[in-house]
Amino acid sequence: MLIRQISILNAFQCTGAACSFNCCRGWKVPIDHDTYMKYLNEKGLFGTLLRCSIEKTDELVAFRSTPRGCPFWGLDHLCTMQKKHGTEYMPAVCVQFPRQLYNLEFFCEETLYLACPESARLFLMSVLHEKPFDFIESEGEITYEVNTTNDDREFLDYLLKSRTELVSMLKDGMRFDSMAVVEYGRDAQNAFLSQSPPPSPLCYTSKEQYQVDFDKMNTLLFHGFYHPSLRTISPFLYRLCKKYLRSFGVLRHTDPAAGERKLSALKKSLYQKIPYLDRLLNQYYEYFLYTDFLDIFEDYSFSKHLLYGIAKAHMLWLFLALYAKNRKQVCTDEIARVIAVYERRAPQIEEALKHL
Repeated sequence: MLIRQISILNAFQCTGAACSFNCCRGWKVPIDHDTYMKYLNEKGLFGTLLRCSIEKTDELVAFRSTPRGCPFWGLDHLCTMQKKHGTEYMPAVCVQFPRQLYNLEFFCEETLYLACPESARLFLMSVLHEKPFDFIESEGEITYEVNTTNDDREFLDYLLKSRTELVSMLKDGMRFDSMAVVEYGRDAQNAFLSQSPPPSPLCYTSKEQYQVDFDKMNTLLFHGFYHPSLRTISPFLYRLCKKYLRSFGVLRHTDPAAGERKLSALKKSLYQKIPYLDRLLNQYYEYFLYTDFLDIFEDYSFSKHLLYGIAKAHMLWLFLALYAKNRKQVCTDEIARVIAVYERRAPQIEEALKHL
């Protein structure tokens, strides 16, 4: 099988107990079917412990959440299951994370989720040193299953070509939120609905930006992303959301124009602490294209996916600005942690897209 690995993947090494935002807490740990059956048949005290640690619903089999996180997360901030019984006893998601393994049947792509601080740090190092993201190709055996039900190779080739063209446009100076991206997504989706020849992104140019103003930012934040449960799920993110509420909450209803001015001032202050912010956001969107654009192969939703990436990038600068507020400077590790914390909640933004 042809395997295409993102350029930063092989540089990744788990930092273990030193991780600033451990993957053993803050979310459910799903258990794949084969591992679940192994746990059900495990004998002795360890088998009893495994079964007592599992909760099964119609949608998901997962380890029970505790106030600290995964029940196998030790006081030394390491996995007690891995230490005592080896990786073969760990759920597949634990072994793979933060690697994103995407088997498209014709080939595989392997990238890194930025929901891990070390992945986010590697991403930032590439941004700071202006290193391009690309795929390194090799051949090998694959142990993970196919992730799609689509077998239309012609459509997949079109998506690969379009992604390459979008990335080249970003590298040539187009902003991540250019209306050229939005207009291409709209026309590409309409072309497939009407069974017309699909367009090339290179046919689109625009000096206009897709405006995410104060009203849209509130829509993105409060329709799916923010929830009081963040207080226990992600205390770090909850504190940043509360900081936003204290500064902008009342203005949403009383004086949106003042909220717009205050939001612009917040972003302006962020440039003083992260002067390369524009490049960071553009390469964040570029990385999004590498990790998420081929999801269109499954649902043909060009507009939704391209707009989702734009919304993600806009909300990223907001959370970076909230974190940097009242700080003289922010270091690379701090930025990486904000990105990782934010990335774990970012999929909820899709819930808000229909309100834009």
